[in-house]
Amino acid sequence: MTGLAMLRRPAEPLAWVMAPLRRVAGMDRGLSQLRWPLLGAVAISLIATGAIGLVLGLDGPTAGPVWMTVTFAASFTPLALFVLRRVPAHPIGHLMLWIGLSAIAATLAICWSAMLPMAWLSQWAWWPPIALIPLLLLLFPDGRLPSPRWRPLAVVLVAAAAAATVALASAAVIAPRTLVTVGTRVPSAGRPLILVALAAVLVLGLATVAVLVALVRRARVASPTERWQLVCLLPSAALFLVGFALDYLNVPGGWLATVITLPVGLTFAILRYRLYDLDLYIHRGVVWLLLTTLAVASYAGAVTLVEGVISPDSSVTSTLVAGAVVAACLVPAERWAQRAASSLLYGSRDDPYTLMTRVGSHVEALADPLAVLPRFAATVVDDLRVPYAAIVLTAGQDDPLLVEHGRLSGEPERFSMRAHGKEMGELLVGQRRPGAQFSGAERRLLLGLAGQAALAAEACRSTLDLQRAREQLVLAREEERRRLRQDLHDGVASALAGAGMLTSAVRHCVPPDGRAPELLDVLAGDLDSCTSEIRRLIDGLRPAALDDGLAAALSTVVARVQGPTLTSTLTVDNDLAELPAAVEVVTYRIVTEAVANVAKHAHAQHCTVRVDRAGHLVRITIDDDGRGLAASAAHPTGVPSSGVGISSIRARLEEVGGSLEIASSAAGTSVRATIPVHRARIEKAS
Repeated sequence: MTGLAMLRRPAEPLAWVMAPLRRVAGMDRGLSQLRWPLLGAVAISLIATGAIGLVLGLDGPTAGPVWMTVTFAASFTPLALFVLRRVPAHPIGHLMLWIGLSAIAATLAICWSAMLPMAWLSQWAWWPPIALIPLLLLLFPDGRLPSPRWRPLAVVLVAAAAAATVALASAAVIAPRTLVTVGTRVPSAGRPLILVALAAVLVLGLATVAVLVALVRRARVASPTERWQLVCLLPSAALFLVGFALDYLNVPGGWLATVITLPVGLTFAILRYRLYDLDLYIHRGVVWLLLTTLAVASYAGAVTLVEGVISPDSSVTSTLVAGAVVAACLVPAERWAQRAASSLLYGSRDDPYTLMTRVGSHVEALADPLAVLPRFAATVVDDLRVPYAAIVLTAGQDDPLLVEHGRLSGEPERFSMRAHGKEMGELLVGQRRPGAQFSGAERRLLLGLAGQAALAAEACRSTLDLQRAREQLVLAREEERRRLRQDLHDGVASALAGAGMLTSAVRHCVPPDGRAPELLDVLAGDLDSCTSEIRRLIDGLRPAALDDGLAAALSTVVARVQGPTLTSTLTVDNDLAELPAAVEVVTYRIVTEAVANVAKHAHAQHCTVRVDRAGHLVRITIDDDGRGLAASAAHPTGVPSSGVGISSIRARLEEVGGSLEIASSAAGTSVRATIPVHRARIEKAS
């Protein structure tokens, strides 16, 4: 995926801002393709006109603002045309086009300010291109806000930029030639407007700091392609803020940091850097920009401190001191910049000990061995800045177990996992960029991680084997109970019942005198007792209600909780016949326990039970409109619980490899259980 490909998802997070920009720029989709060369020709002509005015010196102000607006016009306009040519509806393209066109207008106004209308325009038209840049940084690269909670910041950016623009334009009416000219005083009538503009600029500066924070946070969680684009832009965005701070402190040439680095960073982030192997150059470029930022900030701070406190009248002293400060800080700053750039681009690649320690601590902290592998894969993705990691567990299992994190594009790198001389599976790691290769040091690190993953996989495999053995034991037990119940019911119980009936018949055949009738009565009583005991054993082996089928048993359970204040309904989809005995018993017990909880604790008016079979799954859903489960009854794992009932349901599901989900709120509670049927089959002995 190229850098431009990230722009192929147009979004309109601020439609109320983008619609006017499109109308001004004339970018409606219905226009002919001829608009692009025409717009490019117009932009080039306007830039050339401004340059001619600058060269001829047509009553323009100092060169600084002119070169700033010319640079913005010459960089943002073609870059916007490049993006909009391929993605016509993208907000980033429209914002860059608006910045470029307004910079062209400012350049023309400054260079042709001999005319009064152009002079008025020159006093404030340089501000909108600058004011729109923080909004551009916030929406970069896909035109979307990092998250909905950043919407107020976008509103503040737009409002501050508009307020400052209106205030400057209004004040320029009072002083159309001297409002921003160095060495002149603002007329008293325009000072309130200037104060409003300065307040708006201050708010915009603080909001820009928040934008930089958003860029850093977004770079940490972004996809690899988007992360590299943001990394290209971050130092330039920082220098944008530093440049204006230096210009505010009257440091000569401070605006250069803003004018030059931001267009370069944007161009590098958008163009197709992936056509080349630019990892090293991007890394060095980030280090250079970080060092430049630190050096410029250190120099400016030292100059300000010396001139303001130590030696106000000596520019030579301040320059020497500032140079010494920058030289002293250069080596440690270079080391820090190297570490910061490497951490941002490659994560913990250069600090394998820290990564290994973090992985080990994660393995030790998790009590559930089955949760270790997902956490392991997530740690590899987050700490190495790779897009994808997966663990394929093959040892001791017919079907491989796949645990993955992230999104895969292209062929992953494979690393064998061996533990105690046994092949456990493979660690799969996606490349940071299509066609890239891991370095030798990275491969050695990943091989070490694969060894740790093998140990975790071995523990996971042992846990899965124990869990499967437990499930098979439970399933075999229930199948045996069903067989015993059937045998006892059809054999011993029937024989005892028959013997009791025969005893009663003999009792009526013998003469009433003698001891025979008395002995027969005793025998009949003993037979009745044995029959009752046998039936008690039969009912203990398996719920008697299941003799008529699972659907009929569930109907009886749901109907039992009906009452004047509770209405319950049952829906059974698909055929529930031929289910394994354990699945039938667990389903029956879960529904019985859940509807009992609803009747006793929920204070609900309606309860809906739904049981269906979808392929190899039996799904159970119990919904009610009661008061929900108490927050204090939350389970340690995050699943709500309401005491012994839910704990019993969870334990029964664990025995057959099922899962439980509970969602509870003031509007009611929803219990969803899933039981795998294919794992619940026992091979019968031949």
